[in-house]
Amino acid sequence: MLNVHIIPILSDNYAYALEAPNSQEVVVIDPGEAAPIIAYLDAHGLKPTQIWHTHHHWDHVDGIEDLSAHYGGLPVFNTQYPPADHFAGESLEIIKTPGHTLDHICFYFPKSAIIFTADTLFSMGCGRLFEGSATQMWESFSKISVLDDETLIYPGHEYTLSNAQFCLKQEPNNQALIERLEEVEKLRAENKPTIPVTLAREKQTNVFLRAKDAEEFAKLRALKDKG
Repeated sequence: MLNVHIIPILSDNYAYALEAPNSQEVVVIDPGEAAPIIAYLDAHGLKPTQIWHTHHHWDHVDGIEDLSAHYGGLPVFNTQYPPADHFAGESLEIIKTPGHTLDHICFYFPKSAIIFTADTLFSMGCGRLFEGSATQMWESFSKISVLDDETLIYPGHEYTLSNAQFCLKQEPNNQALIERLEEVEKLRAENKPTIPVTLAREKQTNVFLRAKDAEEFAKLRALKDKG
């Protein structure tokens, strides 16, 4: 099974180091800045062999050049130049998820049951529609929702607390949401990540994922945009 290292960067981003046990393969995903990633990798004895990024926004790519240079030059893969359909012998699926941007992709490993959703799907939230439409994002969500319920979601930001508060306003009697918010508040008070989270739990608590159609999804996104 693959090992995921969560690396906090910038103010609320997450980069990831994907490590294959019994292999020398290590991928860094969405390096928005290099320094904290290098510090983490060096502290844990990890040497990256590849860089992947999910979309072109600066907070997911600005560390690529320095990170690559620090390790002597690394291949970089993205939506235009996707990685191979396997990593360290495990099958990799590239899921196209336009909405936040038109080029957004997610990296999904069925065997390890993990997906890197970046700015498409957050815990109890979704990315802003900077380039794509609500319909596109809804369709992207639909691609994720059919995956195995035990799939662990690794998003691009630590937005969970504010997302939970928004979701609870929409569904104040949702007991799963109430319990999740309590958990999130405790984790953030201890400065701990609120992710990963299972797809099953998101289906219970994420109002965007629970929306019945693209129209309802669009209304929720517009409401969230208003703050």
